[in-house]
Amino acid sequence: MGKRLKELQPSATPKKSAANRAPSPSKAPAKAAAKHDARTQQLIGRLLDAATRLFIEKGYDATSMGEISSLARASKETFYRHFPTKEDLLRAVVIRRAEMIAEDVNDILADDDTPEKALTQFGERILTRMTTKETLGFHRLLGMSRERFPDFLQLYRAAGPYRVRDAVARYLDLQIAAGKLRPMNALVAARQFFDLVAAEMVISANLSGKANPTKADIRQRVKEAVDCFLHGYAT
Repeated sequence: MGKRLKELQPSATPKKSAANRAPSPSKAPAKAAAKHDARTQQLIGRLLDAATRLFIEKGYDATSMGEISSLARASKETFYRHFPTKEDLLRAVVIRRAEMIAEDVNDILADDDTPEKALTQFGERILTRMTTKETLGFHRLLGMSRERFPDFLQLYRAAGPYRVRDAVARYLDLQIAAGKLRPMNALVAARQFFDLVAAEMVISANLSGKANPTKADIRQRVKEAVDCFLHGYAT
């Protein structure tokens, strides 16, 4: 009887699972702040996307803050909270564009790849990126803004092209240490390789206004550049 009564006694209240448990007071504000930061970054991204597109299509002077706000689906009040002036916005556009280029190519130069493979992959990626319609338009924007905002070109170079050059130089130094390339000034060699890959085709695209060369043209140009570079520097 005692055993039966024990079995009929109500069991202890089950513990709530982790999924059903309410967030602790200390974690709730942190989660809310993280969500707010994510929404803010998305909004800033939309503003920069809209500004980049309109600056390239219409030019800096012909683009109004209202047009950018409308395209980004943001209020003017929100716009000015993040970018008090149009100059501030252009500066952010320049830095972001440069960083996108650098981040896009820096992960290609794997230390364990042969110089021929790594430099070919890098060359094809950077030449493709540098000859898109958007990149050519952005470079025209930089050129037209140079006299009014002379420091922007240096900002762009420091955040983008110079980082790319330095990444190539570090890769070349590693290959020299591994005995795969002969001793050289790696920074100079990196600049030479970049010129071999991109200079003529990028200049031609800028002058003609014809963007997006074919993949076959890009592969051929990069092959010629890599062959020439390794003819001078390979061990």
